[in-house]
Amino acid sequence: MKKYGFTLAEVLLTLAIIGVVAALTIPAVVTKVTKDQYVTGLKKAYNTLKAVEREAIQEHGPMESWTWVDTITDFEKYFLPYFDVLKNCGATTEKGCFAEGLTDLGGSYSSNFNSTYNYRIITSDGMAWVYYEEDNTAPLYWRGTFHVDVNGLKGPNRIGRDIFLFTAYSSNLGIKPRGSYEDDGVTPIPTSDVDSSCSTSSDGHYCAAKVLAEGKMDY
Repeated sequence: MKKYGFTLAEVLLTLAIIGVVAALTIPAVVTKVTKDQYVTGLKKAYNTLKAVEREAIQEHGPMESWTWVDTITDFEKYFLPYFDVLKNCGATTEKGCFAEGLTDLGGSYSSNFNSTYNYRIITSDGMAWVYYEEDNTAPLYWRGTFHVDVNGLKGPNRIGRDIFLFTAYSSNLGIKPRGSYEDDGVTPIPTSDVDSSCSTSSDGHYCAAKVLAEGKMDY
């Protein structure tokens, strides 16, 4: 009775086909899993900010009644006490609390926040935060901006991927994901502008609003 098996050529051909299929599908699966992790991190970061906001309001009253001085002192007084801080770099040039040389979705250099103009912390969940006050050209209600890196100092350190922006308003808006309102803190930003900001060649500044609204990262 004859026994039949695969020839070496057939085995090699099968392995080659499996390799091609894996090369085509595995990167896409990994990318989706990674994006899902960023989305989960963003939701957690937003929940953290809203919890900080609630505790601050409970102690200091409505945000529109706060005495804003438009410096990092605002962060130290109104926000910092309610974060679960693991490491505090403060407003110094000390490194190790936020990524250096971060980029936007288009791959362009964005900013280096390791300066005395920005307050930087790492929270116990490993997220990296930076707060900076807006300059005198900012609208009356727009007081400061939070950047959060949802996976800490790990890459890609790209705005719109693992780094997202939130705006602190001295109005009943409180803290909102960037991309929710125009600079006046009154007019909602058109969806088309938000989508444009989250294209692969843009700055990614409005992606916090887009991802939180849609519950996914489809760009």
